[in-house]
Amino acid sequence: MTGPGAADAAYAIGNGVVADGAGVFLEDGALLIRGDRIVEAGSTRAVRRRCSRFEDVHGRLVLPGFLNAHHHLYSALAPGIRPRGDTGTFTRILENLWWPLDAAMDREALYVSALLGIADSVRHGVTMIFDHHASMAFVKGSLETVARAFGEAGVAGTLGFETSDRRGSREARRHIEENLAFGESSRPPRLEAVMGLHANLTLGEETLAAVAAAKPADMPVHIHCGEAPADLERCRELGYQGPVDRLHRHGLLDGRSILAHAIHLSEEDYRLIHRVKPVVVSNPESNANNRVGVMNAGRIRRYVLGTDGMSGDMVATLRAHLLLSDRRESIHAAEVFFRGRLAVQEAFFPDTGTFRSGAVADIAVLDYAPVSPMDRDNLTDHLVFGARSGRAYLTVAGGRIVCREGAVTFMDEEAVRREARKAAAALWRRYEA
Repeated sequence: MTGPGAADAAYAIGNGVVADGAGVFLEDGALLIRGDRIVEAGSTRAVRRRCSRFEDVHGRLVLPGFLNAHHHLYSALAPGIRPRGDTGTFTRILENLWWPLDAAMDREALYVSALLGIADSVRHGVTMIFDHHASMAFVKGSLETVARAFGEAGVAGTLGFETSDRRGSREARRHIEENLAFGESSRPPRLEAVMGLHANLTLGEETLAAVAAAKPADMPVHIHCGEAPADLERCRELGYQGPVDRLHRHGLLDGRSILAHAIHLSEEDYRLIHRVKPVVVSNPESNANNRVGVMNAGRIRRYVLGTDGMSGDMVATLRAHLLLSDRRESIHAAEVFFRGRLAVQEAFFPDTGTFRSGAVADIAVLDYAPVSPMDRDNLTDHLVFGARSGRAYLTVAGGRIVCREGAVTFMDEEAVRREARKAAAALWRRYEA
């Protein structure tokens, strides 16, 4: 594999529709990039004169790189695998598919999964991934293995191990230790450590108390929260009003807590979300696949989108979100996809998500050249009904072109696929055994 190296030398990307959803909108615009930063957003004519290297995008749509706020990169080798039993309920899906799969994961399978998952992401304009990892038979060193793939690609993100009591409290302590060790490690420069938690339904009181005692105050949690009715029911059995209330009463809820799904909640949970304003992540395609319901976007006004391991395509996820939500929710699409995402990115990685001078050069040039009129107000309509997917013509992460016309530039993809085929065959054998 090849490392990320330095950011590309000064160059410009232009002759496209340049928009960041935060103030910049240029019908014939260009971005001047030097090192890992955007120097200027202006007209193609003005910017083109300022550098010798020009990437002509021929009228395509130029946006800030996308955020996937809840992903499972370890799932990249799962397509086609058969569940080991009944999947009629959410807990059965976990018990007969995902838990046996993550228990079969080893270092080799994890590394190539992370590489392929990140490659799929950058091919869809994603430059920031909040990954939620699990590999129950390979705990110590697992986050470092995933981080290695992040470092080679140069994308930004957060990473934590799904702490869980499903193999007992002693194993859960190992999960906590892996999160803490990763937090203290020398990580790629754009990768932040979080405290991963699987879900309230697999976390006992002792383990949550241990997390609260061990976790540094500035280390946020990332958890599946209220994904299925069983999560809410478990919290009520323990004497809490709901999954958010339980986190709050253990001192694990703040403005950077990442709460994935947030479907099955109590009135107290909604009140806490409104007051504390954690990062709530809707995962519409996964929710539909698992038949767990739809997040009540009318009760949670501040949220972002994730894929929960389903894909790396955030524009397709936005499309699913709108098609599966209450029709009135479409008017808030821009807020969710641009302004909501910008607020979350600034909380974790300041100076990302816009085309302001000095912002980090994370850029998605979609393989979509609009022909019907476009303005600031119908930008998300063009994404959902024009582009329909986030397939990228160019993706830039930290000033470096990491994908060009569907081909990733940070690895030998054919060599990785050869390794992945061998790793997948061995993984499936362990899974089936």
